[in-house]
Amino acid sequence: MDSRYLWIIAMGAWMALSSSALAQSSSRGPGWEYGIDAVYLDSADWTFDGDSSLSVDSDLALTLTFGYRFNSRVELQFALDWQSSDYDATLQSATLPGSINVSGEYEAFTPRVNVNYKFLDSNLTPYVTGGIGWSFIDTNIPNSQVEIGCWWDPWYGQICTPYQSTKTIDEFAYQAGIGVRWDYSRAVSLRFGYERHWLDFSGAASTPDIDQLKLGFQLRY
Repeated sequence: MDSRYLWIIAMGAWMALSSSALAQSSSRGPGWEYGIDAVYLDSADWTFDGDSSLSVDSDLALTLTFGYRFNSRVELQFALDWQSSDYDATLQSATLPGSINVSGEYEAFTPRVNVNYKFLDSNLTPYVTGGIGWSFIDTNIPNSQVEIGCWWDPWYGQICTPYQSTKTIDEFAYQAGIGVRWDYSRAVSLRFGYERHWLDFSGAASTPDIDQLKLGFQLRY
């Protein structure tokens, strides 16, 4: 099993165990909450200028959340998304006929802010969410020659390893979604939702988007 999946499972187990230490007087009135979401990313196909295209595989990802409830229905939430997804790309030549196919893996960190609105005051309620963020993406495509970096290790002496920088980009992102939230105790909540995230890539033929399913666990204060 991939180590990142084990990390998701371990974080969820840790938060489940730590919930027993929360004060039982917590509620859904004004207050703070934090949590973790296990995320399923659907596959996506994106097209760029010049008819180059990118196909992103479905994968799992992780979101950490922290927010403040103004009341039982309105919440301001801060989140950090992390994903590492495989892709296949078809690159069209700008000067010669033909194209080349490449494969790789990109990583993305996306800090964002959401407003969540819950329709009911009851423990089980549907909700809607929307927000904006900024995505930092490492394509893992080399963009320089290989260099050798050296440093002094206190145990092994001088160590030298090869290093090659990769192409990174950062772009504006925004998202919207719907879901159901269940406050099954005065301190713990579960959430299941669907979201669509858009990336404002320059050079894209249309705005790239990706569908997400999220299963979240939250602790409330």
